Amino acid sequence: MDRYRFLLITVFFIIITPFFIHAQNIVPRRLVSAPTAGSLSSRTYFLETHLFDGGGVTQRIGIGITNFVDIGVSFSGSNIIGSRKVIWQPYAGAQIRIRIIEESIRSPAFSIGFDSQGEGEYIPGEKLNRFRVKSRGAYLVMSRNYRMLGDLGMHTGVNYSFEDDDGDRDPSFWIGIDKTIGNRIELCCEYDFATNDNKDKSITLGRGYLNSAVKLTLSGAFTLEFDLQNILRNAKKDLTGHSQDRPEPSRELRIIYHARF
Repeated sequence: MDRYRFLLITVFFIIITPFFIHAQNIVPRRLVSAPTAGSLSSRTYFLETHLFDGGGVTQRIGIGITNFVDIGVSFSGSNIIGSRKVIWQPYAGAQIRIRIIEESIRSPAFSIGFDSQGEGEYIPGEKLNRFRVKSRGAYLVMSRNYRMLGDLGMHTGVNYSFEDDDGDRDPSFWIGIDKTIGNRIELCCEYDFATNDNKDKSITLGRGYLNSAVKLTLSGAFTLEFDLQNILRNAKKDLTGHSQDRPEPSRELRIIYHARF
């Protein structure tokens, strides 16, 4: 219950905080792995290469259909870098996000979406068939942005993942914050309660996922991002389901290119 009270307090804080100067149109699309209510502008696209633990690579492309709707596809494999056998995910990931309420002085922005791309390697098997971190699935996210020594964004969301072969069909929640430093640096931090991945058959310890990122804008088109994922070391089993030493936080890299067409 403490987790839910913390979430409600955070939502309340985002809605009622009146003493920051409001700043519009600065919402990022993603913190570390959690989405925000931001969306791509019309006729823009991005290409993203994500290098993750175990020699894994995820490739994403997203396109802004309108100023309120964007879509994307993704695909990944583990052991792509290295000498072990490559394990591909069995299907391409799909993403769609629709901003249903625009941010204003009185209201935060709201978006609904769907994302079938999880984080980390895909774990095949009769009892698993999932990503290391479950895909977001269907979600609702709220974002609020302020001007305070640069740009400050606060975000919270709820999601329902369809990766439920472990029998855990609970929804999950996340909260996060991003802060710009000058024009080229952005700091992000998020916490996913992972209440959909904490039952007996889970491969986690039920601590949730704490992630952080530093994003460097190298030019108007390129962003270099350094991620530190799973800071709480939320894992208790290896891919075969046996106990193992808990892993260290994962140091990951993303290279993102944005452009118009």
